Amino acid sequence: MIQLHRYREVQEFKNQVEPLLSKNEVLHNLALGILHSLNESIKPNFMGVFLKNNHAALVLLQTHPQQIILSQIQQLTDLELNEAAELLQEIEIPGLVGERQTVLYLSQQLANLKNQEASLKMDQRIYRLDKVKKASDTDGVLVKARLKQLPLVTEWIEKFMENIGEPVSKEQAAKAGEAFIEAGGLFLWEVNGKYVSMANATRPTAHNITINYVYTPREERKKGYASSCVSTLSQLMLDSGFQTTSLYTDVTNPTSNKIYIDIGYEHVADSALVLFHEKK
Repeated sequence: MIQLHRYREVQEFKNQVEPLLSKNEVLHNLALGILHSLNESIKPNFMGVFLKNNHAALVLLQTHPQQIILSQIQQLTDLELNEAAELLQEIEIPGLVGERQTVLYLSQQLANLKNQEASLKMDQRIYRLDKVKKASDTDGVLVKARLKQLPLVTEWIEKFMENIGEPVSKEQAAKAGEAFIEAGGLFLWEVNGKYVSMANATRPTAHNITINYVYTPREERKKGYASSCVSTLSQLMLDSGFQTTSLYTDVTNPTSNKIYIDIGYEHVADSALVLFHEKK
């Protein structure tokens, strides 16, 4: 039998789910990274756990306006996911992101119950790395981004978000860039005094950190700069004490997937983002 337990207090939720998610930091890097940054002054939109025979099976966390993160602790059957959908149908859910098969099945059941449509927004792969196999093979150096580079970083974040189909305003890009720089995780690849690529290290957990916002302007692509930037940043993170680094890729982009595999990243799971909308 499936039960849904909702949480109101952040600390109680963290105490319950962090030990479960920490058993696989790479797979659950998204939820764990967000949990680490939460405190009682920040109230998530939704915190819940699906229980199967009184043991946690799915952890649900929403801080993003468009999606609930679904972290799978136990595999559920289709019948059990049907039960879960029934329990969720009265809750306002804009979208789900998590393990691909579970998200696709659960979202379709939810859409049927709510008389909505569920559309696949993003098909992703989760990768992990514990040893860099291909170091930088281009000229250049990795430098930590500073606030004086914020105009360039803002422009690149805008273009990155546009490329992945989630456009943001210049003000939103600048706010994100400033936060990344102040957190100390944003790095640029510099060649002969010119910045040619960027990558961000974020969502640190006990043993893992995630690499994201990998971007190279169009005129600098196919020169190995993104590979050098990610490879060097990944090694820097391992040298600083993390046991693994992780990242997400777009399944439909064979170039980026090959780049990361060559560096030493290994595929661990598939993830999907599904958004709900009213039927036309």
